[in-house]
Amino acid sequence: MPKTRATETRDEKASAIVEIAERQLRAGGYPALSVAAVARELGVAQNTIYWYFPSKDDLFVAALTRMLEQLHARKPSRQAGKVEQVLWFTDQFEELSGLRAAMTERAHSSPVVAKFVEQLDVLLSRMLSGVLADDVPSADLAIAVEAFRATVEGTFVKGLSRRERRKVLTFALRQLIHGE
Repeated sequence: MPKTRATETRDEKASAIVEIAERQLRAGGYPALSVAAVARELGVAQNTIYWYFPSKDDLFVAALTRMLEQLHARKPSRQAGKVEQVLWFTDQFEELSGLRAAMTERAHSSPVVAKFVEQLDVLLSRMLSGVLADDVPSADLAIAVEAFRATVEGTFVKGLSRRERRKVLTFALRQLIHGE
């Protein structure tokens, strides 16, 4: 019989669910995310998970949000320099790059995922704009951001090693920042 968790708050229960979902995503991507497996691991009925997250996509977004919050909490200081800060973030996003295809695919049929992807894209562009704003003419800033983001995604699609990716991205950033 599934156990009740009367001593835990709603937030604690939701957090436990998201923690397991995150672990599943890290282990096997979107296909590994299973509401039934989350429920089994917690020893609760599957409907309990849907009480907190109305759909698998809601759980997917909650786990992605948690992953991004954890990433943001570890960000390097500004003293690291612009190039190193951007490279650090791209290193961290490597883990999430495998989930990007699932996000894009799910966004076509899931409003909750579509909204998340849209907000993520805005956030990433805003962050990169902030880094480049002092060095790129304002008229070119939007295209510079898109060019760099496309370069980052291209390094992931090509499967470049961390070292190769950093070399390519350092070159691209220096071109944008210093016009070298």
